[in-house]
Amino acid sequence: MVPLVFDMEKCVACRTCEIACSYHHKKLFNPGIASLRIRTIEEWPKISIAHYRDQPSQEMGSHLPCDGCQGESIALCVKYCPVGAIEMKKQGVHPHG
Repeated sequence: MVPLVFDMEKCVACRTCEIACSYHHKKLFNPGIASLRIRTIEEWPKISIAHYRDQPSQEMGSHLPCDGCQGESIALCVKYCPVGAIEMKKQGVHPHG
């Protein structure tokens, strides 16, 4: 799987990434099965993205493990993020430098 990099300053919590992810897994628009989850919190930054591997086991519920959108040329969460808040990290290189 290609690791994802999240830019929380860009994220607007539209949840498009959750919808795209759930569609990849089950051809359903159901954020409850997505490999990532948008969370809003009171502290700065006010939005966080919890990737499957970063969620506590009690919060995983029916969320499915990320497979990097196997079979797609680019992960759907990256492809459909309207503000470019998610990027695919190249091997050993951070996308911002």
